[in-house]
Amino acid sequence: MDFRTRRALIKDLIKEREISTQEELMELVAQHGVQATQATISRDLQHLNIVKVMGQQGRTYYAQLQETPMALNERLVEAIRHRVESVTTVQFMNVVKTTPNSNFAMIVAGEFDGDENEKIVGTLAGNDTLIIISPDEEAARAVAEFINQYL
Repeated sequence: MDFRTRRALIKDLIKEREISTQEELMELVAQHGVQATQATISRDLQHLNIVKVMGQQGRTYYAQLQETPMALNERLVEAIRHRVESVTTVQFMNVVKTTPNSNFAMIVAGEFDGDENEKIVGTLAGNDTLIIISPDEEAARAVAEFINQYL
């Protein structure tokens, strides 16, 4: 099972019940046929913005903070602000133009690749043009909106 499927399962489990410990979450994930270490569960919780909250009866449990369309990776935001000139959506892809003859496209692609976002399948970069491939048109539009808010 890939990390996207595991994280989707974790989100569902957190929504369905009040889970108090990572060990409890590991057991529930294992019951669904997914083996994951405590360190992996911890990273998944952090990536998904899942934190412990206090319940009405003083018991703590995991809950997901409000989701954002994309993880706000500061380096990614800075790369967009300082290196991207435009973005054009073409079906399920985005064509991103960076400063001409700058090799910045590869830098920006690296930041998107490191973001582990389910709205991005992969990137392809040349000298000053970057292609961001999404799983569908809706995801591509969300990526373009994210980029445009920092241009």
